[in-house]
Amino acid sequence: LKRAPTSAVLRSAGRTFRASAAMATSGDGGSARPRTAEDEEFEEADVILAELRRRAATGECDLPWGDTKERREAPDGALLVERTYALGGSEDPGRPVLTLLEMPYSAHPDVSVGVNGTGGIVWPGALGLVNLLRQRFDELLGAAAAAAPVLALEIGAGCGLPGLCLAVLLGTSGTPSAAEGLHRVVLTDEAEAVLANLRRNVEANVAQLGSCRAEVARLEWGELLEGEAAPPAEAVDVLLGSDVIWGHRGELVGRLARRLVRPGGLLLISAQEGREGLDVFEAALRCPEQEGGEGPAFGIEVTQAHEAGESLVLFVCRRQL
Repeated sequence: LKRAPTSAVLRSAGRTFRASAAMATSGDGGSARPRTAEDEEFEEADVILAELRRRAATGECDLPWGDTKERREAPDGALLVERTYALGGSEDPGRPVLTLLEMPYSAHPDVSVGVNGTGGIVWPGALGLVNLLRQRFDELLGAAAAAAPVLALEIGAGCGLPGLCLAVLLGTSGTPSAAEGLHRVVLTDEAEAVLANLRRNVEANVAQLGSCRAEVARLEWGELLEGEAAPPAEAVDVLLGSDVIWGHRGELVGRLARRLVRPGGLLLISAQEGREGLDVFEAALRCPEQEGGEGPAFGIEVTQAHEAGESLVLFVCRRQL
């Protein structure tokens, strides 16, 4: 993935941000609850996004990766940055280029607007997952994509860079017969502001997708896992997510994978090295069906990568038949 010079100042954070995490309260009238590792993650996100706000105020570059095409303010004052991401090296002049609109919410002058979250920008974990997809697509999915339509779903999609990258790779790898239908990638998140931006990003890149259809859907993990909502897709061939494991979310991502990935399907996850919850995530994937796991377990391959000054862990997990 082509990107500008990087900085270690901005480090990956989770998909959700709560401005007052340090004073986290319970639902019993505002009494303080004990601090958790998740509170620390929220505070880390606050520091990162405050730096984005400072850069926006001074006119500096908003992020040290991607190529900025345009920087402007929406009518409500929100900062909007349009960036391009080339899916390939400079030696490949025909490489696809994705255009994404990003919204660093903390730069908004009114903190009550939007979701005040991290889902409005591309983080290093997304860059790592994109490079994994590019480098190993033929090995992991090439033959399957040429033979039949592939169904993929991205959780915590944010701006949608990994999911759109996969859509481009699928759409240009082979065209299933008209009777079989198109490849399909479903980009999911929870907050409406993030979903609206995802829809814009899908529309902006339709011409790049070839024989793949990309769509956007709301997915709230708790609702799905508690049986309160149906998934936008299930028995998927590929489930992917970047920077979605932290705090208690490790177990949730493992449960989502066992709920959504078909036997023989793939789970592709990137996370910041040392994140809280990675061990629980792996345990949830490995748990045998006879010991309470939902459906077949996963085989897990773990590798390391470095993107934008950050150490990442990449999980390539194949579900057993």
